[in-house]
Amino acid sequence: MPYVYPIPNLLPQELVAEINNRMKSEPDAWVDGSQTAGKEKGRKKNLELAADSDLRVQISDAITTVLRDYQRRESLLFTFLAAPSKIGKFLVSKTAKGGTYGDHMDNNIMNRGTSEELRSDLSMTIFLSDPESYQGGELVIDSDMTFAPSFKMPAGGAVLYATNSIHRVNPVTAGERVAAITWIESEIADPFMRQMNADLLQCLNAVSQNAEQNPQLSTFLTLKLEKVRGNLQKRMR
Repeated sequence: MPYVYPIPNLLPQELVAEINNRMKSEPDAWVDGSQTAGKEKGRKKNLELAADSDLRVQISDAITTVLRDYQRRESLLFTFLAAPSKIGKFLVSKTAKGGTYGDHMDNNIMNRGTSEELRSDLSMTIFLSDPESYQGGELVIDSDMTFAPSFKMPAGGAVLYATNSIHRVNPVTAGERVAAITWIESEIADPFMRQMNADLLQCLNAVSQNAEQNPQLSTFLTLKLEKVRGNLQKRMR
């Protein structure tokens, strides 16, 4: 299976509550989401915050600020997994009863020809609604596979996945599903190398967290893993 990583609690609950309150206070900020679907227009039935709205920009900036807060364990994990060089502006969607986004694959290049152009190596969906507040609406990744995994994360949780995966949002049968979506250009273009880098960083992090139990072993493993990662980085250039 291609690159798929759930990240629970990527956003702090205070920010999730603030975002939801802001959206409730501006009910007229939503537009037809099919406007940004391109050739997939017929498969997309939802609403989005207008791209040029102040609310959308403020929400996007607030989320990006959290992602760059490396004092937070969750933000550091995102950085380990994505190795981001560019993070696109977040799109915010709302899918009500009957809404869906059928099987599709995101564009390989986002915002082509603009100052915000990026190669979309990774896609990320951040769930903003309490999963108990709506039915359906699962994010299904590799949806062309017989046993495709589906995700319905708690509010603030995210799923990071390879942009070249075919995926969909299952129909919402009750309530409203709100999510923020972005695309990421990684410092590591090769997906195989990116996977190895993420695995190594997670191992290094696990070793450092348990260093007190066996300092000598921890030092040995850290040096070895850093050696492997250093050699890997040389191959990525």
